[in-house]
Amino acid sequence: MSGFSTREEFFGALRENRDRAPGRARAAIAEEIVEAAESFGDDEVTVTALVELMGAYHGSGESVKYPVAFARLLRLWDTSPKAFDDWETHRVFWFFKWVGSGLLGTPEVPLASIRGWIAEMRKRYQAAGHGLQPVYGQLYALADHIGEDEELAYELWATRGRVRMSDCEACEARSRAEYFFDRGQDERGLRELEPTLDGRSTCDEEPQSSQARALLPMVRQGRLDEARGAHLASYRAMRGKESHLGAVGRHLEFCALTGNEARGLELLAQNRTLFGFTASPLGRLGFLTGVEVLLRRLIEAGHGGTPCGGPLGREWTVAELAASVAAEAQELAARFDTRNGTSAVSRRRATRLAQGPLVAELNLGVRSAVLAGTEAGAGSGASGSALDSGSGAVPVPHTALGTTPSQTSVTVVPDDFDELVAEVLRLDRHTHPSSRQLWDALLERIEGPDAAKADDVLRGEIATERASRAHGKRDWDEVERCFREAAAHYEKAGRVARVIASEARILWSRAIRDQDADPSAAASAAWPELDALLERLEAVMACGDFADADALHDVRIQKLVVRQSRVFAARNPALRAAEPGDRERWTAVFRQESAALIAEAEAFAIPQRVALVLESLAEYDATHDDPVAAEAAARRALAIFGELDWPWRMHRARMLLGLSLAGQERYEEAAQVLHTGIAEAHPSVDADELTPLYRLLGEAALQNGELATAVRTFAEAAVRLDREGDAFGAAETRWRMSNALSMQGQVADAVAVLETLVDDPLGPDEAAADSTDADSGDVADAGTGTGTGTGTGTGSDTDAAPAASHRKHPTRAEMLMVQIRADLARGLLALDEPRAAAVEFLHVADAVDGWPDPSRLTAAAAEAAGA
Repeated sequence: MSGFSTREEFFGALRENRDRAPGRARAAIAEEIVEAAESFGDDEVTVTALVELMGAYHGSGESVKYPVAFARLLRLWDTSPKAFDDWETHRVFWFFKWVGSGLLGTPEVPLASIRGWIAEMRKRYQAAGHGLQPVYGQLYALADHIGEDEELAYELWATRGRVRMSDCEACEARSRAEYFFDRGQDERGLRELEPTLDGRSTCDEEPQSSQARALLPMVRQGRLDEARGAHLASYRAMRGKESHLGAVGRHLEFCALTGNEARGLELLAQNRTLFGFTASPLGRLGFLTGVEVLLRRLIEAGHGGTPCGGPLGREWTVAELAASVAAEAQELAARFDTRNGTSAVSRRRATRLAQGPLVAELNLGVRSAVLAGTEAGAGSGASGSALDSGSGAVPVPHTALGTTPSQTSVTVVPDDFDELVAEVLRLDRHTHPSSRQLWDALLERIEGPDAAKADDVLRGEIATERASRAHGKRDWDEVERCFREAAAHYEKAGRVARVIASEARILWSRAIRDQDADPSAAASAAWPELDALLERLEAVMACGDFADADALHDVRIQKLVVRQSRVFAARNPALRAAEPGDRERWTAVFRQESAALIAEAEAFAIPQRVALVLESLAEYDATHDDPVAAEAAARRALAIFGELDWPWRMHRARMLLGLSLAGQERYEEAAQVLHTGIAEAHPSVDADELTPLYRLLGEAALQNGELATAVRTFAEAAVRLDREGDAFGAAETRWRMSNALSMQGQVADAVAVLETLVDDPLGPDEAAADSTDADSGDVADAGTGTGTGTGTGTGSDTDAAPAASHRKHPTRAEMLMVQIRADLARGLLALDEPRAAAVEFLHVADAVDGWPDPSRLTAAAAEAAGA
């Protein structure tokens, strides 16, 4: 930087540099300003420049540079005290503490020099009439660091009254809390931090520094929701900042010990530049130790070969980085111990490294990639494993909302082929989840030595099962091929009713397969053939030529399958038809066919079919403004499953009952029903089937003002949706979680969640899985759908107007991302970050440009201007 010709130029340069973000770039320019100021030859200018430089070093974390800069400032104080204004005079005495910390955190500085500095501080404080409490604070910091007489030093400091030069109340509270944390008194330490953690006491470094230090004590005390919030808000404030080097290490350690190793790796990658920062040796040791805690956990879990972020310039695996970090940290700790003449620094490091996991998995509500080698979707959620239920996971007892008996059921596969066939068909008729495992075994054996044992009826059953699996993958060509194969086998076996039922399933799948086609036209095209199939089945029944009661029962079942195919073929246009008249017409058909199925199933004494169609009606009514009717249908279905003693179906009926109660604004009742559905889920129920219950429970809790429960359940649901590969559902759920956090007053936490969604945005074509798809049922059973439709977008910024021909109609993913950015912008404004808010509002304005409703662009532009 060239010199200044006027004081105005100097102060202009200062103002410009103050506008830069704290960090090394700002400190480097502050150094240039000091050199130019000294050349200017005005002591007042030089004093101001040096005071600014000290502040810049504080913001950049370069504590090793404090002594030299402050020595220059102190010489001017001794020679030209009139060059200092009142504020600069105050800073001179304040900086004594910063310099003391810098000396203590540099192993090359002898203890004698540190003690001499504290003595100099005492002398100057006394001469200036300042109280000595800050001096005793420095003496305590020294005693605590070297591990000698720290209890006495603490009492001499903590029992003295505060004075003008004392650290702020929040920083002093953190020092007191650390004293108790280090002695295993977590509860006492957290009490010291209460004014900071609840927002009553803040400063430039708080509450984020206290939040980082409180993470593990909170977890140990079972305050998991608070720990989650503290991590989200604190890390957001510290990400990539050298001045918070040691605290970033605390966040990595927290991830390692709460089953969030995958997130820890992401944080490590986000902070790679910190590996190159050496201007704060004690902070670096804290950072490296946190890194090592994380890497050790990963190695223990079998992920030593996983790539990870490390020092720039080369690629690293977890094991390679662990070895490098351990060697450097051990050497650095040894240097401190040598300087101190004690083993206190190494002992503290060893204590941190010896920690085991505190909980199996604390869901943080933010998305993290699944580690390579882990089984996505294997876990049941909140506390099932440390690494997404992957190999090497360390189970830890932990009671948390979301712990369910799912995934604990063991299905015994019969060795005898005939017994296996009988059991799989029995469980399949009861829609029992364990039938899937038996089907797996049967499908494997039918391709091997037992192939000759399968008759045409069994091969028809097998083809139907394969059609069901193809439907789950939305492989419609394979669905039709398998049903045709089933029909051919049934034809050979002389099972005419089953042939007809298979043909009805083909028609149903055709009617719903193309979601871009006109659903009304597709259903209309299928309907004459569905009518003909129903007539053929009625003719078969009228014939009355049945070998026995079982044969009659089977024909009745097949007729109900045809009826159910008609129900779901009609439901698709009732849900999706573009024209209101078409939707109305097909809704009437849907209800008529449902009523016919219920009446016939009751006449045949086949109550499970009644319950299945009641679930379909309950879902439709709950999501189409008739929650009272939905409640009645759901309760009746629940009662039938209870009478049948089918507990594996109860969670689904309870979900629909909860949805209908929420639709009547009976949120407390809804939450109770949903909580029961989760807590009492049958052990054989797949964990993924509980995800909609968590989403609904979060929504019910949110609407009922139970915000902590809402946050917890939304976090659980989001993690489950990640595992299921539902990016839209996960993003929408995290958005709702951010709403709950904001309503709870945790705006910083909400912003942290929203920022993760913006960092990894949905693509425009990542459409939501429609929660009321007519094609979401079990094909083999003409099933009932599994989604919920939470209605979370009501009243949001994403409610779109009908599309105009000259404007693009946004996708649901695009609308959700706009809502997320708009909420993020408002949250940033609430956190007094107007520049970042303005950027987000401009993103919103750019995204909605060309949407059908131009008022959204106007609103976004206005909010951007206001920011």
